[in-house]
Amino acid sequence: MEIEKIKLIVRPGSASNSVEEIIGDRIKIKISAQPEKGRANKALIAFISGKTGIPAKDIRILSGETSNFKEIEISKNSNINIFSILSGLCKKNPQGNT
Repeated sequence: MEIEKIKLIVRPGSASNSVEEIIGDRIKIKISAQPEKGRANKALIAFISGKTGIPAKDIRILSGETSNFKEIEISKNSNINIFSILSGLCKKNPQGNT
């Protein structure tokens, strides 16, 4: 099993769930759930799972559980690049270029 780590900027309480843009080495993701009692973190994992096909049980937050700046770890069975999948969904700046 391979491990991929991805840095995120998460904006909970947004109007909808979406992958917004690449900022430096982080992907900015908006989540509609409020940051109360872990709801936004659970919604983030479910959102990433739905967009990538990776089971939610294989995605975990390594750091930043109570911060907008998070690092997640994804366990996967293939060499697919999850960062590339998510960055391809960006509304703005899909390749990380300014």
